[in-house]
Amino acid sequence: MKKQKRWVIIPVTTAVLLALAGCGGQDNNTSEASNTPISTSGEQAQSGSGGADFSNTSEGNNTAAGSANNENSSEGTSTSAGEATGTQGQSSMNDIIQEIRSQLKMKNTVLPTSFALDKGKHLAAAIPVNSSDAFKVNFYSVDQSIPVNDASLTSSNNTPDVLASYEVKTYKDPDSSGIFPDTDLDNIPDDMSVDLGHGIKGMAEGAAGSQYLTWKEGRWTLQIRSVSEDKMNNPGIAKKMVEYLESHTLPAPKDKGFVNVEYPSGGKTVDVTISWQEGKQIHQLQTNQVPNDALGMVASVK
Repeated sequence: MKKQKRWVIIPVTTAVLLALAGCGGQDNNTSEASNTPISTSGEQAQSGSGGADFSNTSEGNNTAAGSANNENSSEGTSTSAGEATGTQGQSSMNDIIQEIRSQLKMKNTVLPTSFALDKGKHLAAAIPVNSSDAFKVNFYSVDQSIPVNDASLTSSNNTPDVLASYEVKTYKDPDSSGIFPDTDLDNIPDDMSVDLGHGIKGMAEGAAGSQYLTWKEGRWTLQIRSVSEDKMNNPGIAKKMVEYLESHTLPAPKDKGFVNVEYPSGGKTVDVTISWQEGKQIHQLQTNQVPNDALGMVASVK
């Protein structure tokens, strides 16, 4: 049975980033989610942290994209941002975020403030990199509240899996990072064009045993890659991401941003990397949580 997840929101006073060049619509992290997934032929519901599951995009009945002829019902429900959360849980998570801020050496830092946690879990964090021009924070899901950089997070025995990592690096030449693809989506051939809804067109292509679906929203480029033989429903996954971004706003990069979703062979797990450039700095979040949970973390960056 799929574990129940909930979103825990950190009370903050910083205004939500709403620049015209950003990706997505109004961030509704403080209201009840009402996004209904778009079901397409060949979709399946999967449980677990990876695969094509899309937590927090429906009202308790998640349908996700998967293999063409494998449809399984997903048990369990999602607790979306803004729904009832214990005051003690919010306070504990807020303490973790504030403790991280107090320890970081970089000035004017921003951090994710919302995470999809299984019921009864707590947020923990360690800071493996901390300097005036770069930092990295690893976030964990643990059974008990513990301080930032607690020894249990880095010990060799029973170290918890990283829920997500978030880092900011300062580059002399950010273009040399090789993170951001140079993709022309202005004139997509008809036989490669995919309607993703809300007036957005994606480009589908295949190469070297992989299938890709790429589209743009504002200064953001988004791409899904899966193994061709897995017959993943990339358009179905992309449509749910597009729908989610209609009501959740990613940070507006001053230069460019890239959402990279990769499904390894089998399609049961997923690796999501979300990067954006602001001047000489590149922000990057990495997680193996489902795409919309990853988008939610980045949408909460403040």
